Amino acid sequence: MRYSFFLFLAGYLCAQPAPANRLTFSGGWSRQIGGYAIEHPTATGLGISYGFRAQKHIELEVGLFTALHPSPDLCYAYGCTEVDDRFFWVPFGVRLIEPLLNGRLELSAGGGGLHENYSLSNSASLPTGARSYSGWGGYFAGGAALALDRSRHWWLGATPRWFLANPQYGRDRWFQLSGELSFRF
Repeated sequence: MRYSFFLFLAGYLCAQPAPANRLTFSGGWSRQIGGYAIEHPTATGLGISYGFRAQKHIELEVGLFTALHPSPDLCYAYGCTEVDDRFFWVPFGVRLIEPLLNGRLELSAGGGGLHENYSLSNSASLPTGARSYSGWGGYFAGGAALALDRSRHWWLGATPRWFLANPQYGRDRWFQLSGELSFRF
């Protein structure tokens, strides 16, 4: 009985901790929400993010996400012009994580600050005088991920994100739903 404490302590010290770093690649669908437009543009969304697990239930994260060619073609009296545009979002914040099923399934929710950049490559050829811009805002995210291997290095998950930015003279609201593949080390 008196050696059980030492056996417990030895087992605790030799146990492998969860990997503290996460690198995630994501791809999915983005849609503008809110605003005054009748049709809300949709686009392919891609992203990469890094997370550092500060504690068992708290992760600090930063990422880069994009919506590729969200605007439809602009048509006017002389024909139609393809808009070569994209949104870039750089979210940074905190994610709260709840491990389930012996740490093989994780549910998470978080949020933080956001920098948005709207890039327009062919603004000179557009009749509307559209231009590139940037602004600050915030984001919210939730998610679920499942470990694919026994050592919990590879994870497959899904995450909805809400990007809320207020560039000068505007309000951008976007929703992104993406599938994710993560590697933890």
